[in-house]
Amino acid sequence: MPGTLRLAPIALAIALAATAVAVSSVHGERAPAAALGTRTEPAATVCLPDASPASLARLFVGEPAGIVGADYQRTIRLPNGDVLWTFQDAEVRRPDGSTTTVHNIAMVQQSACFHVLIGGTPSNPLPWLFAADTAQYFRWFWPLGATVGSDGRVYVFAAEMTERGDSYLTEVVPVGTHVAAFDPDSWTVEWYGRPADGGASLYGWSIASDDDWAYLFAQCHRQFGFDEYALVLAHDRSCASRVTVARVPVGRPLDPPRYWDGRRWQADPARAAPIIEMQGRLANPTQFVFHDNHWLAITKVGDWWGDRILIEQSRRATGPFEIIEERRPAAKCIRDCNTYFASWVPAIDANSLYAGLSHNRWDGVATAVYRPTFTQVSTPSFAPSPAARCSQGHCD
Repeated sequence: MPGTLRLAPIALAIALAATAVAVSSVHGERAPAAALGTRTEPAATVCLPDASPASLARLFVGEPAGIVGADYQRTIRLPNGDVLWTFQDAEVRRPDGSTTTVHNIAMVQQSACFHVLIGGTPSNPLPWLFAADTAQYFRWFWPLGATVGSDGRVYVFAAEMTERGDSYLTEVVPVGTHVAAFDPDSWTVEWYGRPADGGASLYGWSIASDDDWAYLFAQCHRQFGFDEYALVLAHDRSCASRVTVARVPVGRPLDPPRYWDGRRWQADPARAAPIIEMQGRLANPTQFVFHDNHWLAITKVGDWWGDRILIEQSRRATGPFEIIEERRPAAKCIRDCNTYFASWVPAIDANSLYAGLSHNRWDGVATAVYRPTFTQVSTPSFAPSPAARCSQGHCD
């Protein structure tokens, strides 16, 4: 959530951290069921007229389960045809009218109905994932990409974030990558653990698969408290525009990945090479999808600065990616609002995709502005340029 929010007292956060139950870090080992609870019952259900972009923008209009708004919309189509949505930093209204930030929530979409998954109670809402390990505003987990395992479970990757500054979103550092295994039929989170690369590089920032491989894209997600931009200490320019990729066999998300070094797949993450253009881009919070037998990337360039969304395509997950469309979306208000994080959303028409875009006010106050919007993206058949063809060994 870009902007400035009030911080729960650090002393309280530390106390909460001391009582948190540690996430299992045993690779591939299932945690005790009692530690994870049973089926997540939906806290609320909202049914829209349809699943068109205009309707999707109304997801939070009625504040289902008290949710005023949320951002960083991500989706994955489930094996049963449903769609799992995850969101960062939902602002949730309690029955007494006060609000609080819940660092992650989810929705399961069945046709045009959306079932809200959130932890805790209406008076004490908690994150859907890693609630026992969260110390609000001090240590939390933001959802990243997700992929389906060969066991049929959905593996949701998450960034463990810590606040090192004096108030929330002042000096935020990702410190590790975690995974939650979700049963798409019972809606049960069955296991928590770590991927083989559980480091702060965040492999799993975006995840997309072809027939053989699941590709784990990485971006550092260091947005707050680093280098100055527009008089604000914001993105870490040493990494914010850098996107790299690793891969694992499809269906095996916990296997040790191999990293693309610009020429081949190899085992050393230190040799990973960027795959998205960095020149002139403050940040590349890029999301990827394999669609119609080629790769599409969508980037809100500069993250929550600027007004350019780039759509790029490539024959391979490793690029080179070529720009096929540039969009300039409008903010929801003229001076006080911003846009950030463009992502892919499944469309009603299998030949198209939807793009989601996050919105907020610069001061971070969660209002009706703090809700994503959506638009349709037509995806023409891939026709690489002569230069791209030549780089792949097919020179004309």
